Amino acid sequence: MKIENNWYTIWNRRNQTGTFKSTLASLIAADGFDTAYGGIEESAWMEYVQHLTAKLEINRDDSIFEVGCGAGAFLYPFYQQGNPVAGIDYSENLVKIAKDTMPKVAISVGEAIDISGKSQFNVVLSNGVFLYFPNYDYAGDVLQSMVKIAKKSIGIFEIPDLGKKQEALKMRKGMIGDAEYEEKYRGLDHLYFSKDWFQEVLAAEGVRVKIEDQDIPGYGNSQYRFNVFIYKI
Repeated sequence: MKIENNWYTIWNRRNQTGTFKSTLASLIAADGFDTAYGGIEESAWMEYVQHLTAKLEINRDDSIFEVGCGAGAFLYPFYQQGNPVAGIDYSENLVKIAKDTMPKVAISVGEAIDISGKSQFNVVLSNGVFLYFPNYDYAGDVLQSMVKIAKKSIGIFEIPDLGKKQEALKMRKGMIGDAEYEEKYRGLDHLYFSKDWFQEVLAAEGVRVKIEDQDIPGYGNSQYRFNVFIYKI
């Protein structure tokens, strides 16, 4: 099932540009965390990954699959320490970067909705992807598929908080001005979620759900987003 919208076009044009101090820094930028309010420093990124690793109880031998892996910035630290990693993303450019950076890793071009037939992995993740989904039905189908292919735990991170939507928009517009924001992001809306939505979609799945507000130092969007941790029972 192919979903084409304005975000699809943006991400399929995305590429690796510029000079960076490390491979990870270049992957972070390629994955879109390089804007005025959306930039994340490498040190903050590693703290973020380490925190989420602890919350999901990821061990060094756990297999990890990422939905919407992009260029692989989130998977890369796990790849470096020897975890079996894999992923899927609809941007051919970003998948090429991920494959070039992590040779022989099973990363494919495809839609998030198409993961239901994938093999099982210990941990299934999605970082900064649900906000680009076209609607809640699509997001619900992806979420349930993630639960099905996970053996141990599931993490969905970087989720825009519906309860803080107006504050988030005010901050984003304040950084570049209302007129420029409206011009730059016309037709590029984010999908905002209530925290209850995840509990409701997973009510019949026999899982345990924990939710926390996001906290990434120096990242402008962080105070308006949250993370979801799901544990198989």
